[in-house]
Amino acid sequence: MFKNIATSFDKRDFSLYLFFSLALLVTLFSIRSLNFTQARYESSALSTVSPNLAFFVVGVESSTGQIKLEGMVPRANPYLYTFSVSNFSGTERANVDLTYSIEIITTTNMPLNFRIFKGNNNTDNEIDTDTTTTDVNGVYYRHLVINDVSSMPFNTPTTDNYTLWVEYPTSNAAYPAEYAGIIDLVDIKINAEQVV
Repeated sequence: MFKNIATSFDKRDFSLYLFFSLALLVTLFSIRSLNFTQARYESSALSTVSPNLAFFVVGVESSTGQIKLEGMVPRANPYLYTFSVSNFSGTERANVDLTYSIEIITTTNMPLNFRIFKGNNNTDNEIDTDTTTTDVNGVYYRHLVINDVSSMPFNTPTTDNYTLWVEYPTSNAAYPAEYAGIIDLVDIKINAEQVV
């Protein structure tokens, strides 16, 4: 029986079949490894970018934006993230004078120091209170609050720019494995109220 099967195969057809099968396998493995390489590159590239958040406050409301602090290493220079608060979005603008306050909430996963600077002033830290709370699950959160409220008149398009200064002290460089791969989440919360 095996003799009949062996004689019914054409050696030329079998060689072509084997060649195309191997070529297809090599192509599939190459494509798969390219996708993996591209995903790894994008992941590492995104972790070094400082995102810019924009808040549009056109009514009495609270808005929250999140920054994911990942890929950080202890270093002498701080990481800088910018965000802005505006009383307009496109053609829509606030109908009343507004005040707003800012609260930063972090997950305390990493030993970081924070400051907030308004405008081009990089010397006066705007944070007034820095407290830590615990939720019902025992998770610690750090609350950084600017007590001074900022005003925005309804008849003038206004944008306030801020810089969130995040320091990962070099004193932690001696413990690289302890914080490797850890992410700290930072929520920026804008609370707007009508001026009465």
